Amino acid sequence: METLLSPFTPTPEDNPPDWFERYRYYIFGGLLLVLSLGVYLILTPPKSTLAGPDVKPAGSADATAAPEAAATTNGKLVVDIAGAVVKPGVYWLDAGKIVEDAINSAGGFNRRADMDTIAHSINRAQELTNHGKIYIPKIGESYVPTGSVYVPATNLTPESGTKVNINSANNAELELLPGIGPVLAQRIVDYRLQIGPYKSIDELQEVPGIGDKLFEQLKNLVDV
Repeated sequence: METLLSPFTPTPEDNPPDWFERYRYYIFGGLLLVLSLGVYLILTPPKSTLAGPDVKPAGSADATAAPEAAATTNGKLVVDIAGAVVKPGVYWLDAGKIVEDAINSAGGFNRRADMDTIAHSINRAQELTNHGKIYIPKIGESYVPTGSVYVPATNLTPESGTKVNINSANNAELELLPGIGPVLAQRIVDYRLQIGPYKSIDELQEVPGIGDKLFEQLKNLVDV
């Protein structure tokens, strides 16, 4: 006797819930997101929370100022070398160095150097002092020898008693005066070469560029 099988008819219990059908893409998307986040957290090493040293770039102000500050406390001095040398500029040298060492540091004399003037006006053995200035005269330049082309740094104040003789000072010495740069220093020298030696310090007011205000700063720092 044969048993007849009726065809399968699904019931509501056999069908997926309606909400699953409706939201299955969101569910799969959420699971994929959680899985991706988990993989990322596993593969990414944790960052250290310890603060490292504060490193500054080589061109920063602190990085460049540090060597200069250290140099002043480690037996170094700084001098300004100008005029007829190969490489004029500001140089750091060991304490105890002399004028000759500074000139060599600047590459030596160049071909414009007035060697005759240098021969009788320079003291190459003079010891350097911090913040001093060296000026090497050039051929054809108005230059009045003063015993040395090296001008040590000085504190030119009325109280110091140090004065600059405007009839014998060279350009470098005149530039030690407040308000006197290369242009005015040359004008002061040109005036005495063209007019003659200064008879009094008041004649400085006849130099173009030296007015009443600047003269007040200079009158107690110069003599004739």
